[in-house]
Amino acid sequence: MLCHSGCVKVLRSPFGYLVGVLVVLTGWVAATMIAAGAWEPVQEANVTPTTEKNADAAGHTLAVYTDIPQPERTIVCTADGPEKDRSTTLPAAKIDVVTEVDGTEWHLVALWPEGRDDVKVACTPKDRKIDNATYSYAVLDGFTSRGQTAQIVAFAGLFAGAAVAGGTYWTRRRMKQEVEP
Repeated sequence: MLCHSGCVKVLRSPFGYLVGVLVVLTGWVAATMIAAGAWEPVQEANVTPTTEKNADAAGHTLAVYTDIPQPERTIVCTADGPEKDRSTTLPAAKIDVVTEVDGTEWHLVALWPEGRDDVKVACTPKDRKIDNATYSYAVLDGFTSRGQTAQIVAFAGLFAGAAVAGGTYWTRRRMKQEVEP
């Protein structure tokens, strides 16, 4: 009986609710740390110019970068597969992540968690004006799996905290019923 008397004491006390809340918060903090670590491969990526070769990213995350950030313009990136009807508009990056390769800073433009093989990446400004930026891509491992792990940890913390709070409520209710005639 692991932790029988100590756990029962916590569950009998109103502090059991506080312990439940702390378990949930600890799960959220751990999940946040894991999710933040998912961005490491994006920051440490080795980029390949989009003009050099097609990307092979099946089962990986495809990240697209530019050397000239243009926050005032909307840049649209597409991944065109070997079949002419397999063009995909890549989701725009929600945050600016920078990686440095050979002294050049590359800023994240788009991030595609479900990459495909043999895709030609192309980026153009939505306003169709002249664009002097260079675009490159990187194939990343572990980005989506770390995000999924963070979700699992967050839900585990939530359920564990709810179990402690529920156990506290049930134990205190039983104690109250035993005391009352």
